Amino acid sequence: MSDDREHLFKLGERYFSGDGKPKDLKSALDYFRRSAELEYAPAQFQLGMAYDPTALARMYGIPGDEAVSFQWYVKAAQQGYPNAIGVVALAYYFGIKGAPQDKEQAAEWYAKRVPFGDTYAMMQLGLIAIERKQIAKGAEWLGASAELGDPLALSLYRSYVKEGVLPALDPQKEVALLESAADKGDVDAMLGLGFKYETGDGVRADLPKAYALLALVSITEEGQDPPGEATEGAARIKNKLSADELNAAEELRKAMHTKLSQLG
Repeated sequence: MSDDREHLFKLGERYFSGDGKPKDLKSALDYFRRSAELEYAPAQFQLGMAYDPTALARMYGIPGDEAVSFQWYVKAAQQGYPNAIGVVALAYYFGIKGAPQDKEQAAEWYAKRVPFGDTYAMMQLGLIAIERKQIAKGAEWLGASAELGDPLALSLYRSYVKEGVLPALDPQKEVALLESAADKGDVDAMLGLGFKYETGDGVRADLPKAYALLALVSITEEGQDPPGEATEGAARIKNKLSADELNAAEELRKAMHTKLSQLG
């Protein structure tokens, strides 16, 4: 049976893509359905997508049906299919895709994504824990997501620290996380890192580097009235730099800009 359902699924994929078969979405859907009825999780997920009004229903030319779509997503998720688990968790968290909003259910499904190294799932578990006033657990999950390189989790953690909700990160650890996120082009991380280098918080003060970071971020604030934090910070630091330091800072800013432009 396993071979049969996988064969049916692969036929569906070929009709869907037109690879070795004429592109025929009706036939693709038929093969996916036959495979899904044999409990093949990838096919069940495809049926979920097919009936999902926000996914592929329009492409297939069939009426979207959230209830039917969600039913297939759940079937695939119950078999441990990673993409389906993510969709079901998201649906319960926000109350979308035919699911009621249920943070308890969302947390259970997000937890199933953690073994796959899903930093978004860890972040969501952290947010749910904080909503429940489980502060230590919230800090643990947001911190874990940030340490695995999720810039949004780091930004949220630092925001909760400012609000007095979460304990502060170790200063040197925080700088290391900011450096990693800034290297990926995260604007909040560059802003925070710029201020760290200005004040020497967790790192040796480096005004030229602080200026370079804040000047780079200030591009995103152009036209703001009053000026944004980065614009004000860059102007403040600029007044403290010698001519040689400013030249070095500008060269560093240009090098950072070039490096970030190559990411995208």
